[in-house]
Amino acid sequence: MKAQQIRESFTNFFKERNHIKIESSSIIPQNDPTLLFANAGMNQFKDYFTGDETPKEKRATTIQKCVRAGGKHNDLENVGFTARHHTFFEMLGNFSFGDYFKKEAISFAWSFLTQELKIPKDKLYVTVHTSDQEAADIWHEQEGVPRDRIFFLGDADNFWEMGDTGPCGPSSEIFYDHGEKYSDGADTSECLLADEGRYVEIWNLVFMQYQKYKEDNEVKRRKLPKPSVDTGAGLERISALMQGKYWNYDSDIFAPILKSLESLSNKKYSDSNCTSSFRVISDHIRASVMLITDGVIPSNEGRGYVLRRIIRRAIRHLEEIGLSEISFYKLIPSVFNSLGVEYPQNMANAKLAEKFLILEEEKFRQTLKTGLDLIKKEIKNLKGDTLSGDIAFKLYDTYGFPLDLTQTILEEKSLKLNQDDFDKLMKKQKENSKKKSNFSQDSESLKEFFDIKEEFGPTTFTGHSEVENISPLKKLVKLDDKKSALFFSATPFYADSGGQAGDKGLIYNDSNEVVAKVVDSQFIVEGLIAHICVDVKELELNKDYKLSIDKLNRTLCARHHSATHLLQAALISVFGSHIKQAGSAVTAKRLRFDFTHPESISQQEIAKVEKLVNQKIFEDLEVQSSHMTKDEATQKGAMALFGEKYGDKVRVLSMGDFSLELCGGTHVTKTSDIGLFKIVAESSLSSGIRRVEALVSKSANDYLIDRSQVLSNVEKLLSVKNEKAVSKIESLMDDLKSANKNIKTLKDKIQATKSKNIFTDPVELKSGVKFFVANLEDIHPKELRSMSDKFIDQYPNDVALLYVLQDTKLSYLLKSGSDMINCSKALKECQDVVSGRGGGKADMAQGSGEAKQINEFIKALTNFLGNE
Repeated sequence: MKAQQIRESFTNFFKERNHIKIESSSIIPQNDPTLLFANAGMNQFKDYFTGDETPKEKRATTIQKCVRAGGKHNDLENVGFTARHHTFFEMLGNFSFGDYFKKEAISFAWSFLTQELKIPKDKLYVTVHTSDQEAADIWHEQEGVPRDRIFFLGDADNFWEMGDTGPCGPSSEIFYDHGEKYSDGADTSECLLADEGRYVEIWNLVFMQYQKYKEDNEVKRRKLPKPSVDTGAGLERISALMQGKYWNYDSDIFAPILKSLESLSNKKYSDSNCTSSFRVISDHIRASVMLITDGVIPSNEGRGYVLRRIIRRAIRHLEEIGLSEISFYKLIPSVFNSLGVEYPQNMANAKLAEKFLILEEEKFRQTLKTGLDLIKKEIKNLKGDTLSGDIAFKLYDTYGFPLDLTQTILEEKSLKLNQDDFDKLMKKQKENSKKKSNFSQDSESLKEFFDIKEEFGPTTFTGHSEVENISPLKKLVKLDDKKSALFFSATPFYADSGGQAGDKGLIYNDSNEVVAKVVDSQFIVEGLIAHICVDVKELELNKDYKLSIDKLNRTLCARHHSATHLLQAALISVFGSHIKQAGSAVTAKRLRFDFTHPESISQQEIAKVEKLVNQKIFEDLEVQSSHMTKDEATQKGAMALFGEKYGDKVRVLSMGDFSLELCGGTHVTKTSDIGLFKIVAESSLSSGIRRVEALVSKSANDYLIDRSQVLSNVEKLLSVKNEKAVSKIESLMDDLKSANKNIKTLKDKIQATKSKNIFTDPVELKSGVKFFVANLEDIHPKELRSMSDKFIDQYPNDVALLYVLQDTKLSYLLKSGSDMINCSKALKECQDVVSGRGGGKADMAQGSGEAKQINEFIKALTNFLGNE
């Protein structure tokens, strides 16, 4: 059975048993800063299991894209060398949120495996927690699993918990027996299944039946009133066993990638010296492509750093199989041969992956060359047979040079690495990274707001069609001494989301008196709009109030938001389909748009984008919205935001035939309402991410009026008009350059004349070398080097101290043409006299200190050099 057939069979099996198919969440976890990547099917349902939010449906099934390559779950170094470790993998799952429990969950799992997939029962074994006799009895009495095939294990193997507090419970796992020939000989313990070579876990059922809590500094458990079920089954593992394979890499999931790799390299996967590298590359291309197309961009921190490590590890193995040209990106089509059906949105972003994989490979191949040059130099200068850990760490941390490559090069030359020192530096770096990391959480519980949503339901938003409405006040929560959060059944106030700032406005009572001023509108929890208010008067719950937004603020926000859609479409038109939104901010005064693009942008290209946006504004395109399923929207070509969570129905916004996006924001009715569009800044935000800042409408008009006034002032100063101002400034700049050049020439002549006069009255040292001292009164310390070069031109075998006094500060430089003088050593021995700091090389060293001790400094240097 092929992988896609297993996906479909699994989904249909649980749909027939009243489970709702939920789309995989993004690999970038939503609203969970504790996770680097989504690593299990339950991640997107975390709030359901904690009880913070009530699910719409009691039963769900998913096929979740997961990555384990950082943090607690880090399988990276094992990938390619073991049968089942992967960075990217798919987790099949079914979930019960307070509905069915152990009997049904066990029945579903056993039925799917033995009846739907027809896996022989005698190939399956089961584990349960030592305390869970109930589950063991269900396996035996309900499903007929022999007692001798049910094993009781402890907390480490069969108990699941979310954290220090929260839902937890025993788990039960199903293992598949691959046969005695795969035994690793580890089956001599109390549990036969300790032999992980032979027995492979293929299904995990977690029974969340307890709530863990703290009382009097003691952790306790109590039974949950509505226990839940979380299950997971690895698609790669099941595909392998269904296709009679032991290694996951030998299943049809990886076959297209391996075939493509064979074609590119003219090598065979079956070649013993290529097999491991083929496996590493085939795993890493899946992870790299899926991460990038989900919105992770290679960088030097956080998720981007993990992605970069994955890409670089793959490139190292491309080198191992003889692929020295840029080729990693060529495997992208083969990735979507397997994943494109289940994840069409990722496939739609394939161009983005191509751009970044080419860029990363180009950069890293240069890094490899630089690293090889550096390590050769270090080995040449090595005293002894051990390379220090700090050099290896510098190669790894500064240049991205892989440690395993450093070790390989050393082994080839019968040299060793100080691994302990390297490990200490690596540990220190990880500790520092952890302190700076965004992936930690100690936030206040949102339970109060989830409870409000649970009690009153989500807020009905009416702002697409009206600017004010009347609605009862359902809850008031004091945020601090000045601010309160007000919650109504329905509201025209748009909550801050999709980059658009929340609405502001006023709340009136039935006497038309202002009873609260809304300074912001936010989604504190999904679907629940909080009106952040100041100057709140006495209010009554369940009483009707009039909610009225600031119309001008809304209008200006809408214009900037609509312009953002046009800007994205224009960027795609000019640069290509790899352009994806990576962040935005829309206010009444300006817009900011961050997007994926790995190259710098010229002024001509910016002008082209700006011109295209204004053209679409002047074309007076109609702006329309409609609602449809996400699949329908995707088929129409609508763009979605990276990592954004969408419901069953999505709002699709079109602007003529030019722009089509998923968006819940507020917009103009036709593009001409925007008025005018002006880009005011473009910059690099981070590696592969660029930022455009722009103004529209009144803001753009005010900006251009101010610029016009500046130009008018320039014209007056230059006594010219319009474009002649530019040519006049260019002429003046040429004159200035010429004048500066002449000044420099004169300065050089003066310094050359001076140098003949300042290098006089030397002291002759014992070595026969002459020691000159020169006080350069009228020059900048930066010119010490050029003056020292002039000295060497005149006295190629002697030594000079050049110094400059600026109030209490002393700047100095020691220069020598003689092999008998070591300038660096001389400064190191003598500059304490002036409390100096500095250094250099044998032929030249410089530094700075306190001016008042200059005579003592000269005396100390004369004595030291005289004794050399």
